[in-house]
Amino acid sequence: MLQAVTKNGDFVTLPLLPHEEIIQLKNSKSQFFCPVCQSQLLIKVGKKVIAHFAHCYQQECPNQERGEGVYHERGKLDLFYWLLKQGYPVKLEHYLHTIKQRADLFIHLNNKKIAIEYQCAKIPIDQILKRTNGYQAVGITPIWILGGNRMNRIGQQVLSLLPAEQNFLQQFLNDRWPKLFYYCPDVKQLARYDLICLSGRKRTIGQLRFMPLEETSFKHLFQPNHVEVFTDQWLFEKRRFRLYLPKRTYSHESQFREWLYLNQLTPSLLSSWVGLPVVGQWLMKVSLWIWQARLCYDFFNKQSHFTLDQLQVFIQPYRKKINSQYPLLQRKEDPVINYLNYFILGGKIIRSRDGYFVNGRISQYQTIEQAFRNDQQIQNRLKNRMHYTHEKD
Repeated sequence: MLQAVTKNGDFVTLPLLPHEEIIQLKNSKSQFFCPVCQSQLLIKVGKKVIAHFAHCYQQECPNQERGEGVYHERGKLDLFYWLLKQGYPVKLEHYLHTIKQRADLFIHLNNKKIAIEYQCAKIPIDQILKRTNGYQAVGITPIWILGGNRMNRIGQQVLSLLPAEQNFLQQFLNDRWPKLFYYCPDVKQLARYDLICLSGRKRTIGQLRFMPLEETSFKHLFQPNHVEVFTDQWLFEKRRFRLYLPKRTYSHESQFREWLYLNQLTPSLLSSWVGLPVVGQWLMKVSLWIWQARLCYDFFNKQSHFTLDQLQVFIQPYRKKINSQYPLLQRKEDPVINYLNYFILGGKIIRSRDGYFVNGRISQYQTIEQAFRNDQQIQNRLKNRMHYTHEKD
């Protein structure tokens, strides 16, 4: 830990002191105590580690339950200085006795309380949920910033996110797209990732922006960004789906391949209406390729006229049963409704007073070249109509 308390109750933040003063404190008979459990602490200082306090004896203390390394401590200090320079009343390693949790950084400004967690190590989903729900239970807004070492970049705008990491997605009421924050103390750079859609269990497509720490304000992190949904990257994802045969298939994927075969459908030739990016895909238990294909060929082609209730009943088996995760997402998103809106926007489905009408059957293509061509055409059509709709609004 970076902070301790003296006999007089004064807080000492070790890394903020000059090196010579730290050495003097270490060699003196001054005593320092843990702000949480009140036990005595030792000063640890060296050339390869950031000066910090450690408990004299192995014991259970909430203040030492997270194994923090040098990378984490450097990043935490950078963010602390960064907020201080902007005039925020920020506290370092603030312990909240009511919920028995320690925030890396804590801001209490007017009536707003913010806990910033800088997370550089993997932790299980239940710990993410417990700590996030703990803050929210006492009216504190939690903000998670992941270490740059946690970013698994597999393309220019493509990140691989483990299911546990998807629980760090943050979305406020005025946000259209959820986002992730990263900070790397090695290059002094923040990153913001606006998620467009999951194209697989871990594979995500979004907009990734890097921001030098000194040129970025805290408020700037949360400003709404214009995010282009239909990009060349998404066309690449569709091409990848059409051409890529997975080496290993899981239960849902195996069932999907069997269903395609029984219905004389070929993955590479499926309609371009299959595989459109939707907000809220994290609420589905199968990939968007699976549930969108089933919807197109098993529902729209067999129900030329349908109601919203009928649509929801059909798609229910493909949804996750319990939405107890994603505690940082404040907006309620329905990926199926978002998908339906594409059809309405593109004129493929027409809304009426008593339901919806499908405008013509959805078929598969004869050649892969035709599929690629239609992917581009439908993407351009939806893109143009989305821009037109926004301009009217």
